[in-house]
Amino acid sequence: MMKKFIYMAAFLLLAAMTLTACGDDEPKEKTTATATYNMTFSQDLLDACSLILITYKAENGRNVMKAIDQTWWSMTVTSDKFPAEFGVMYKFSTKADAELIKEKYDLSCTMTFSVKTNKGASYSNSVTIIDSKGVSKDKVVSTLNRYDGKSTGFRVTKDGIVSQANGLNYD
Repeated sequence: MMKKFIYMAAFLLLAAMTLTACGDDEPKEKTTATATYNMTFSQDLLDACSLILITYKAENGRNVMKAIDQTWWSMTVTSDKFPAEFGVMYKFSTKADAELIKEKYDLSCTMTFSVKTNKGASYSNSVTIIDSKGVSKDKVVSTLNRYDGKSTGFRVTKDGIVSQANGLNYD
């Protein structure tokens, strides 16, 4: 009888050890990347355009269009879809030559981009989009047309590796 009890106890102990989970029951922290866009526009650029539109990559790559009516714009977005895509496309609707009242225009637009992951990786970069000084009013439209529809973009991996990404989809 005692042997049966010892065998039964050993069997139950072995079964209990076999059925115990060894894995980590804690939920894993989801990796996220948070990007900040800071853009500056010269007043002459705003004066030369009837409309400046930017389309930026928002949360998880969603495209958002924004009309610009001031010399500074900033936006912070987060993504948990990797590789995360961040970027801005710019469209300049210029005024007709007859509507330009100054003889010369200083056309400039810059963007500072920074990204951080919740795992500690970070990256920042500044991009000059337009830097044309002293543009005569009869050349403003052709100068801005060279930059219309262009974009600046970045991809970020889960490990925080950032690479330039041209040709992101802004449709």
